[in-house]
Formats: sequence, C-alpha cells, structure tokens
Amino acid sequence: MSTAEAQSPLGWRDRAPLFVIAGSHGSLHWSLAIFYLLLPFIKDEYGMSYAEIGMLASIVHGCAFAINIPSGVLVDVTGKGSLCQLTALVFCGFGLIAIGWATEFWMLAVFIGIVGAMNTLWHPAAISFLSSAYADRRGLALSFHTVGASIGDAAAPMAAGVMISIVGWQGTAAVGGTVPLIGACLMLLVFGRAGATNPVSSRHGGMRAYITGMRGLIGQANTWKVCIMSGFRGTSQVGLRTFLPLYFVTAFDSDPFWLGVLVMVSQATGAVTTPFAGILSDRIGRRPILMIGFIGSAIIMFTLPWIESLPILLVVVGLSGVFIFAVRPVLQSWALDMTPPQLGGSMVSLLFGTQSLFAMAVPILGGLIADVWGLEYVFQILSGTIIIAAVIALTIPDNAKSA
Repeated sequence: MSTAEAQSPLGWRDRAPLFVIAGSHGSLHWSLAIFYLLLPFIKDEYGMSYAEIGMLASIVHGCAFAINIPSGVLVDVTGKGSLCQLTALVFCGFGLIAIGWATEFWMLAVFIGIVGAMNTLWHPAAISFLSSAYADRRGLALSFHTVGASIGDAAAPMAAGVMISIVGWQGTAAVGGTVPLIGACLMLLVFGRAGATNPVSSRHGGMRAYITGMRGLIGQANTWKVCIMSGFRGTSQVGLRTFLPLYFVTAFDSDPFWLGVLVMVSQATGAVTTPFAGILSDRIGRRPILMIGFIGSAIIMFTLPWIESLPILLVVVGLSGVFIFAVRPVLQSWALDMTPPQLGGSMVSLLFGTQSLFAMAVPILGGLIADVWGLEYVFQILSGTIIIAAVIALTIPDNAKSA
C-alpha cells in the first residue's frame, strides 16, 4: 500500500459508520470494565475467596469462547453482521443491569456469562466490516475501533468509582447497563440507512465455498501462530484487569475513587497512543510495533507489585496502557493481512476464540496462586506469558499474505 493511499482523507459518510462502531464497541467495554471494578465489592458482599472471584471472571471468558466460532460462521456465511452487533449491545446492557439484581452465585454466573458472550459476539462482525470497508487503512480503522474500547474502559472506572460511593455496586451495575442500549440505538440510526452495509456481504458463496476457504485458512501455520501469540498476549491483559483492582485494594487500602483513577489511567494512555500504533504499523510493519509493546509489557508486569508509592504506581500503570492496550489493533491487523476478506469474521473468531481459551485459565489459576503465595506472584507469571508471545512474533513473516 502506498503512503498516499494510507493518508487519503475520509468523508463524513465514510466516517459515520467508523465512529458509531467505535463508540458502540466502547459501550461494550464500558460494561465489562464496570464488572471488573465491581469484583472487590462482590467479593466482600458474598464473602468469596480469590479463587471464587477468579471463577466468576473465568465464566466471562468461557462464555466468550463458546460463542466465538458460531458468530464468525454467521458473519461470513450470511453477512448478517449488523444483527450480531445489535444483539450484542442489547443483551450486554440487560445482562449488566441484571447483575445488580442477582441474589445467588448462580445468578451472578449467568448474567456475567451473558456480558462476556456479548462482548465477543460483537468482534467478528465489527472487525471484519472495518477491515474490508477501510482496507487501505486497516491499521488506522482498527485503531479507531480499539480507541472506542479504550475510552469505554477508561470512562467506566471513574464513573463506577463515583457511582459505587453514591448508589452502591448494585446500583452501579443497573446504571452502567444503559450505555450499551444507547449504542444499539445509534447503530440502528446509522446502519438503517442505505450504504452502511458490509462491503464483502455480496461475496458470500454459501456454506460449500466457506468450508473450502476455511480449510485453506486453518491449514496455514501462520494462522495458528498469530492466534497463539494473541492468546499469550491476552493473558496479560485479562490478568491485569482481574488482579490489579484486587491488588490495589489490598496493598493500598484506598477508596473506590482512587481505584477508578488507577484503572482509568491505563485505558486513557492506551486510547491516546493506539492510533499512532495503528498508523505506524501500516507504514513500517506489524512486528516492530508489537515487539515494542511486548517488551514494555513484560517489564511493567514484572515490576508492578514491587511499587509502594501511589504516584509511581499511577505512572507505571499509565505506561501499561501504552504497551499492553495500544498494540491490540496491530495484532488484529496482522491476522487480517493473512486472511481473504470473505473469511474475515471467522479469522477474528479464531483470534478471539484462542484468546478466550487462554483467558479462561487466568483468573482461576491466578486466584489459586494468590490464595497460596500472594498476588505478587501472579504478576511475575503474567510477565512470562508476554515473553512467550514475543518469541512467537519473531517466527511470523511480517508480509504474510494468504493466497
């Protein structure tokens, strides 16, 4: 791709779907971020151990894994991506609202599972649409998509910290669940118009063509390398989101407001730097940007539990947003560089499915390790998983393309 192509301007009609998809993506991440912020308060309310809290977090990723493949097939075979996106927004919103009404562990598990599943249902449809609609600026378009997620992740902790102090954790869940419902309304407004359709929807050749294409895709070693790399990188992200709030409340004994500030800082820095990561990856390649992110993430994870000063912790957590969160669209772009457009949804399903499979183990194993040896050891292990992702990245050609 030429630099001129990468820098050609986007008109308003081109921007509207991008902005609405990014914003709606943010509303889903807002919901999941609020759930993670509620974990310390759910733990206290029900007298749970770290392992039990880890089990709740694992349910999120287990349900996400279960819905991955069906959602990718639905998008690639039928082209009904917009329906998947609307379903994700509506059910995620009501799932979060229902968490605040739960009175038993099993009820929490069901509603949390819905929130997790709907967050994953979104991705194959949204990412394959953006990858095809903005093919000459794939890194940039997926960066905007990730910026939306980072804004949701950043806004939720601050808002949750304030709301918990006023209406409690149950009220916070109820209020927070309205945000994805607003996203669904915006999606209906924009995608109800002519022209806001998936550009690859007309290329679907039915189930037989889909199966033939998938055989070729899953037969490529690079497909599985990038998926496994995503899985190991994802463990660090899930581990940070699950155990940083628990570690902060335990080590610093601070109030919910500062917990919200801490989590917000990492997401805010990620939101600011993500577009630059996407643009640079479009120009110089995916691997160099990912390697910088992996090395920086490993260092931060290793040193984080030894920090005893709140201001220094805020700075280090802010840097985690740069290295851990800003590289997400770069990895997604690398995977889609290798994938035919008509199989984009399924590639995203493989990518996120592998990530969810890895992520299921993180909260449970991390909770067990924290119960026996302490939370500090959890972060040391997470640092090692990022090193493994970096090693795998070195084995994938940066110009890998599928035939």
